[in-house]
Amino acid sequence: MTEERTSHRVVGVDVGGTKTLAVLADVPVEVGAAPTILDRELVPSNADAAQVLDPIRQAVSALQARSDRPVEGLGIGLAGFIDRKGVVHKAPNLAGLVGSDVGGTLRGELGVPVTVDNDANCVAVAAHALLPDLPSCLVAVTFGTGIGGGIVIDGELLRGGNGFAGEPGHMVIDPDGHPCPCGQRGCWEQYGSGRGLGRLAREACVRGDAPGVLAHAGGDVERIRGEHVTDLLDSKDPGAQAIFAEYAGYVALGFANLRVLLDPDVIVIGGGLSAHGDDLLEMVDRATAERFPAAVAGRRSRVVVSPGGPDGGAIGAALLGGRALDRTG
Repeated sequence: MTEERTSHRVVGVDVGGTKTLAVLADVPVEVGAAPTILDRELVPSNADAAQVLDPIRQAVSALQARSDRPVEGLGIGLAGFIDRKGVVHKAPNLAGLVGSDVGGTLRGELGVPVTVDNDANCVAVAAHALLPDLPSCLVAVTFGTGIGGGIVIDGELLRGGNGFAGEPGHMVIDPDGHPCPCGQRGCWEQYGSGRGLGRLAREACVRGDAPGVLAHAGGDVERIRGEHVTDLLDSKDPGAQAIFAEYAGYVALGFANLRVLLDPDVIVIGGGLSAHGDDLLEMVDRATAERFPAAVAGRRSRVVVSPGGPDGGAIGAALLGGRALDRTG
């Protein structure tokens, strides 16, 4: 008698601009059940390099070598416009992968099924599985160098006609605004991302409004990045707090647009800036109540930090890899 399979052994990979995280997971066959994370591997990566697949190979190989049973499949989350076949069509912050058939290449090399999806879609899938309730409409927004997004409605990932659904970072909030690598001007991610936070900080320092931030960057305005602001939040530096409050207003603007369009039960924030979720959520709630009444009137919509933390993207990639195995039998 053949033993009934209860889970798949899968590696989930979250590919970032400077690091690649992979997790080894047992993904239950039962729909909606959370995966068990067995191991993880973190390696440096370079988003602009031609050999951008090498960190994926390195991380997967390390986890395969430590696994006590064969890896059956691989799920990969990438920052960019990924079509239904897993081909990268546009990746403003991951240029080394544009035009690549990542799934096909690695499938041929590793000899296991490979599922490729947008990294923020992976965060959304992980959050839906890990949250204690089952929201009917969940929107995940990842804040890093850019802004990504993923939407889960009634348990299903919303992909759109071409597979590109869920890209709120490229909603235009100012048609005459800052240029974006995607080719547009005034995209939300030019204001609400880590890059946008850095720009706000440089502008404040040029005005002389944030001497503490400037000193933290060694006195060089051009060196100022978003982390020079977030590093000073715990010390209550007034310049850093003012910059972060202005930044939170732009985050609230994007959330307000998502709320009136999709009416989500939950907005999940992920990415590097989610580490400052408590500060961010307090300021976003205040800005939303003051400036965007249509986004809150009569709505029960909460904002939470990704329950998967920094591993959320890799966990979601593992879940998608396991679900693909279920579909193929």
